[in-house]
Amino acid sequence: MNIGCTVILVLKLIKMIHFEVLLKELGDIGKAQIILLCLLLFSKLQSGFNSLAPVFISYSPDMRCDVPQLVNASGNLTEVEILNLTTPYDPTDNEYDGCYRYGYDLDSCDSSLSCVNKSFPPIKCDQGYYYDRSVFTETAATEFDLVCDDKYLNTLATSLYYVGMFLGSLIFGNFADLLGRKLCCIVTYVGVLGCMFGLSFSKSMALFTTFRVGIAAFSYGTTIGSFVYTMEIVGKKWRTVFGMCYQIAFVLGYMIMSGVAYRWRNWHDIMFVCSLLSIPFLIIALIIPESPRWLFTKNKEKQAMKTTNLMARINKVKLSEGIWEEAKKAGMEIQQKLSSAKRYSSLDLFRQKTMALLTLNVMFSWFVNSFVYYGVSLNAGALAGDIFINNTLNGVMEIASYLLVMILLDRIGRRIILASFFAVAGIALICSVIVNTYAEDNQSMVTLGLAFAFIGKIGISGAFGVIYNYTSELYPTVIRSNGVGVGSMASRVGGFTAPYVISLQDYIPWLPNAIFGVFAIAAALSALAFPETNGQPMLETLDEANDFYKNWKAPNASVDVKVRVKSSAHDNRAYDRESTKL
Repeated sequence: MNIGCTVILVLKLIKMIHFEVLLKELGDIGKAQIILLCLLLFSKLQSGFNSLAPVFISYSPDMRCDVPQLVNASGNLTEVEILNLTTPYDPTDNEYDGCYRYGYDLDSCDSSLSCVNKSFPPIKCDQGYYYDRSVFTETAATEFDLVCDDKYLNTLATSLYYVGMFLGSLIFGNFADLLGRKLCCIVTYVGVLGCMFGLSFSKSMALFTTFRVGIAAFSYGTTIGSFVYTMEIVGKKWRTVFGMCYQIAFVLGYMIMSGVAYRWRNWHDIMFVCSLLSIPFLIIALIIPESPRWLFTKNKEKQAMKTTNLMARINKVKLSEGIWEEAKKAGMEIQQKLSSAKRYSSLDLFRQKTMALLTLNVMFSWFVNSFVYYGVSLNAGALAGDIFINNTLNGVMEIASYLLVMILLDRIGRRIILASFFAVAGIALICSVIVNTYAEDNQSMVTLGLAFAFIGKIGISGAFGVIYNYTSELYPTVIRSNGVGVGSMASRVGGFTAPYVISLQDYIPWLPNAIFGVFAIAAALSALAFPETNGQPMLETLDEANDFYKNWKAPNASVDVKVRVKSSAHDNRAYDRESTKL
């Protein structure tokens, strides 16, 4: 098993009956596939709920030291007046330092407020904290006091979610292949729901973090099962479209959470409602049939044929007797090729200089993709304006980027469009930094800075949509899964790192977006070093790959077209295997 592989799946070679042949008559896409897609997409909603939940449930509001004696003695002080009387002001940052108060004796305060003496040196909050609860009545940050010296725990909990995803890939990487797509979905989704409900009732930071890690790990297993199933039931020319639909379901998940968080302002209630909304997929997983493609690989022909015939009836087609014989023959031929094929590992990605350099570039692109994507997405609460609207608009921007990818990928080519999306993200984020630096109270400038941030989201989401296809086409068939696997591993590092960069805004507000922007621009430049694969035959061997890397600009760069299949956005095996952020 390759460490970091996102999903181990789809076009696994068939032992007896080759389902791909059956799709000739069953139909690459039909009513049966669309129904199953819609049902399976429900599993991705909870991924959207959970992956970007920290935007709401870990929200850190404005705060100061709690000073009940002074508040009770005065009776009618405004919040601004309380801050002025108790909290040190930093003119450099133009803000109050809520982690400290002036060290005078609060117990001596009366209605005259003669106790107030700003000459006393500041001390750390000694009676807890007072939070602005105008947006949320309670979040994990306010309930567990994840502020000041303990603020790192909030960042750590968010980062550990991506560690949970990595653990999920290790634990459940082969689960769907061994025990079936349906059983994988059922078992892991029970784990997801259990952890979500557990999180809803967590009363300690340890439980909060543990359940978040558990959600990430089990959710990854559900993604494996449901995404594999989705890719297996549709013809190859529709797999990219189905894959993008799967990603859009993730986006809809975190957009829906904006509405949930707007209605329920306590983080326990938010997670409980999201848990309830996630239950229907467990029912779906129990009633849908097992993937016929997987059943054929396990020689469960009777059950597989029953499911295939059911799909045929729904699609209103009749399978001929000859198609079954053709599928068996194709399956046997592929099995013979598999038995004689040489085995490769991730080490083969680094044995030759040209491929090693390409692999390092691939890993950097995946790292930046995840790093900037989650950096921009998780930072929605820090943008100017309404947190609920901003999170929803982030989703709208992401959906728009996926539609652009589907329209432009084959027309422009992978290399230029990947570099362009990275460049758009980087330049927009840098522009947002510049605009916000000079915005001050100018509402027009604030709005412009927000617009640049949303453009940055379009750019990085589009790059995320391209990188899966592109990576799979850059590598030959013999090591394609290994190539996408190391890229996926690098993306986990990016996701883990992003929350720590976001936390830098507590010290230098403009720094996180500047860092994300610089990395995106660097990735845009490095993407130009990739060879263009659009319209090129799919690479099969290491020798073909190395020749292509060296000569791809030449008119006759490709080798024997009769042997290799022409590359397109819809004929992409490793994309089928790996195309999911979660």
